[in-house]
Amino acid sequence: MDCPCAARAGTLTVDAGAREAIVGGKRSLLPSGVRHVDGDFGRGDPVDLADAHGAVFARGLSAYDANELRRIAGRHTADIEAVLGYRYLDEAVHRDDLAVL
Repeated sequence: MDCPCAARAGTLTVDAGAREAIVGGKRSLLPSGVRHVDGDFGRGDPVDLADAHGAVFARGLSAYDANELRRIAGRHTADIEAVLGYRYLDEAVHRDDLAVL
């Protein structure tokens, strides 16, 4: 039986600072570190995290759906509610829902 977590629903391309925070500091991915959102996924779906060169370095569960993330990508956490009208979490992918590959 295949693990459902093995199939990714999309990819989040992140900046170098976000990659370093996740890999080196074991931190969550904040919307400010997201540069591009690829795919059509829902809240809680598995997504790959890739650097600017397309190299996948982590996988996690998205706290927002793809359309929401496109709207808040590159923005500060404090802006989420103003942009979306609500806020689930401060993080795009929480560190507890993330695995570095």
